[in-house]
Amino acid sequence: MARYQELADALRGQIASGALPPGDPVPSADRLAHEYDTGRDTALKALRLLRREGLLLLGRDNVVRVGPVQLRTARGAPERPPTIVDVPPEGVVRARMPTPRERDELGLPDGVPVLVVRIGEDEEVHPATGTGMRWPTG
Repeated sequence: MARYQELADALRGQIASGALPPGDPVPSADRLAHEYDTGRDTALKALRLLRREGLLLLGRDNVVRVGPVQLRTARGAPERPPTIVDVPPEGVVRARMPTPRERDELGLPDGVPVLVVRIGEDEEVHPATGTGMRWPTG
């Protein structure tokens, strides 16, 4: 994976966890480059990627900030039955925004998150819309 994508994933994680809440300024490219031991151009490329995804916005004060949470109105019944993913006890599920490659592969429009199921070293990526998770009971 390219360094800018790794940096973008790290920032996505901070946004998803709430460490970088909506409206908060994002560290400068220079600071990100220093913190993540990468070049300034790499940091700028990661920030541009997250801006294209709608996670970051450039404010009137020319400060890059975490974008607002996008609320979507509920629609009628889904066009197709949901996909149910069985998650084993050792599985970990997290939500994040997809990479451009994942968006293309899954045919997702901008702004639709994905659910990542991690089992050991393996990861499965599923669209968050139309996917349900089932954990074993008992």
